[in-house]
Amino acid sequence: MAHERLTATDASFLHIETPHEPQHVGSLSILEGAPLRDADGRIRIEEMRAFVQGRLHRVPRMRQRVRMVPFRQGRPVWIDDEHFDVGYHVRLTSLPRPGTHEQLLELMGRLQSLPLDRSRPLWEIWVVDGLADGNVAEIIKTHHAMGDGIANVDMILALIDTEASPPPDPPAPQWHPAPTPSDAELLGEALLDQLGRPAALLRNATAAVRHPRRFAGMVADTLSTAVLFQDRPAPAGWNVAVTAHRRWVSATVSMDQVRAIRAAATGAKLNDVVLTACTGALRDYMAAHGDDIDEGRTLKAMVPVSRRGDDEHDVTDNSLANKVSLLVVDLPVHEVDPVARLDAIHAQTGELKGSGMADGVEHIVDLAGELPMLAPALARVVSRQIPMNLIITNVPGPPVTLFVRGARVLEAYPYVEVIDGEGLTIAVLSYEGRLHFGITADLDVMPDVADLAAGIERHFDELEAATGAPPAKPRRKAAAKGRSRPRATA
Repeated sequence: MAHERLTATDASFLHIETPHEPQHVGSLSILEGAPLRDADGRIRIEEMRAFVQGRLHRVPRMRQRVRMVPFRQGRPVWIDDEHFDVGYHVRLTSLPRPGTHEQLLELMGRLQSLPLDRSRPLWEIWVVDGLADGNVAEIIKTHHAMGDGIANVDMILALIDTEASPPPDPPAPQWHPAPTPSDAELLGEALLDQLGRPAALLRNATAAVRHPRRFAGMVADTLSTAVLFQDRPAPAGWNVAVTAHRRWVSATVSMDQVRAIRAAATGAKLNDVVLTACTGALRDYMAAHGDDIDEGRTLKAMVPVSRRGDDEHDVTDNSLANKVSLLVVDLPVHEVDPVARLDAIHAQTGELKGSGMADGVEHIVDLAGELPMLAPALARVVSRQIPMNLIITNVPGPPVTLFVRGARVLEAYPYVEVIDGEGLTIAVLSYEGRLHFGITADLDVMPDVADLAAGIERHFDELEAATGAPPAKPRRKAAAKGRSRPRATA
């Protein structure tokens, strides 16, 4: 069989997608401009397309599209796109003069608002010229069905270099798309798969008898998670239906500053520090909008947890799939003292990691995937039932400096989608000694989300002072003169 069925988790991101809730993730990067231009100063876009084309054999999924099974008798499958056109996926655009930060962020929000075309492979790269300082921006979109945040980092790493002048690539192998399966073939395979499920159930039942303690733990995790899903949080101002339009802003903090805070707060994890700074910024934002931050008020943050093993980063064999579950963390926005906030979050995340919540969520998603005709409805119900006010996700970035055709990647900011009832997502990516925050909100619901981004930077400074951490030395940024940096502006 030349095609591959999506996992239950991957398929769920297709099922919950609507025209006003596109389910893709992405990034905004700033690249040195000079290495990407010809003698006349124009972007060498055809060379960039040829470069990407020559690397696609490293990530076979990037030349595949989604095909639905007739009558929803099985999960969708990945098939080769017989009409693949790299020019469609790697595009060139430009900012109008004067090419300001605000114009770049507006373009970022507008492009990320648009769903990906399901009749084609589910990714796009936009090369953006016209920045005032001569640098170049790169906006990437990849559907969440292709993989989680870590998988997407792995995919991008396969397309770029870790040195400015790498040795030439060997000739790419000739690509021949596999024949497209017919509806009858897909339906027949799906029905055969369903016929095999009783045997799989029998094997599972046998395993349950042989390992009763493990089976009991799985059931307990699933039931406790289902009970947790009934604990609905008090809504915040952004917990409403979203429109089809996005606003995206950014923030940046030094990794040295984060490490100093972590060291001063004995036992705290890096993500505890990130969650605490976000909590302080959310508290300020809510107070400015007259929201309740009285004693006992918390916000529930859905925090994705990677289930990817150290040996599961090879994108050449299409192992991109989502391997992620979640934890729900209560953010104490009522707490005035930043150190008390950090202590509360650290104590809570330590308990949650051993609670079985992440396992329980995974079991629920897998169970929904075993019911193909009901899977779309169940996926939407489960996604709307997660007791959360917002998403905060921290993706480890590459530990080395990256280059795109000799152009140094100066900064890299993540993008993660929002859905109805959850109109705010804070994503974090580490790169070049800094944490880069990408904050996504609905254009109409949070027009002043830039205040939240500025608050995140401010609250890292507050934590530094409150914990007695030594001030981090200013880090010389790997930037050319006058480079463009997305600021916390709308």
